[in-house]
Amino acid sequence: MLLDRLKQASTSSNRSGKYGALLLIDLDNFKTLNDTLGHDMGDLLLKQVGQRLTACVRAEDTVARLGGDEFVLVLQNLSEMAHDATTEAKVIGENSQRPQPALSTQRHCLSMHIKRGATLFKAEPHDIDELMKQADLAMYKSKSEGRNAFHLFDPAMAAAVLNRVAQEADLRAAICEQQFSLHYQAQVNGEGKITGAEALARWQHPQRGMVSPAEFIPLAEETDLILPLGLWVLETACAQLAQWATQPHMSHLTLAVNISAIQLKQYNFAEKVLEVIDRTKANPTRLRLELTESRHCRDGGGAGQQPGFIRHCRGR
Repeated sequence: MLLDRLKQASTSSNRSGKYGALLLIDLDNFKTLNDTLGHDMGDLLLKQVGQRLTACVRAEDTVARLGGDEFVLVLQNLSEMAHDATTEAKVIGENSQRPQPALSTQRHCLSMHIKRGATLFKAEPHDIDELMKQADLAMYKSKSEGRNAFHLFDPAMAAAVLNRVAQEADLRAAICEQQFSLHYQAQVNGEGKITGAEALARWQHPQRGMVSPAEFIPLAEETDLILPLGLWVLETACAQLAQWATQPHMSHLTLAVNISAIQLKQYNFAEKVLEVIDRTKANPTRLRLELTESRHCRDGGGAGQQPGFIRHCRGR
């Protein structure tokens, strides 16, 4: 029925010259609600959201649920001007957010936040799948910017997604083809004496040249490629530490290795570190693991036990 209504809206827009809009709406933390309060409460919330959305739209508009926690609004007969139609679609989208859907029980109160992505259509035949894809790209943009966001599709979004896909493919290839190297930045004490070093990963891209860590580290964390990359950094650094131990004038040096919060969240993180130490024969008393400042760390990505992990590895 949704696809049929969307085709009708596209035909009507083509005939009248007025814009129509397709809105995708997604609920934050819906899985958490199902897992903690049960599917009965989840179903109740979905009904409340459906009622809210139906009350926000006009008689000629359509409300549908694609599945899970994703809803769709098909809006017809908006303005003939793109700017005004955008404003109308945004107002309807914002009305779905006030007040926030909420469920209360004797033991729980959970508020939901909404992500919204939209695309306009008018005056020419439209591929329905393409409209859904455009709205989905706008939704992706909203999800990347936090709670209660609303974004309208523009062609730059598609270019940005394609660029992101290409960057991720490059990063995967870089890990497989060993395009990374470690640089060692000296650490000195108050007297100016070198006491150790910090291992810094560097990416030498075959076409782009040296890629800044500020660019590839966030991408690695967002895609979980930080796990194989971080393990390679740790193993390479420990091998270097073991080599320094064979040189009398360098055997006293410590080596600091940056660890992502994503790595620390692994249930077997400590065991992986100990395996690397055993394999490389590095002196664990000379190894320092430092938690990097990242979004995952600031968001509390398992930080409660992280210092314990670090002390355990260092002590062993």
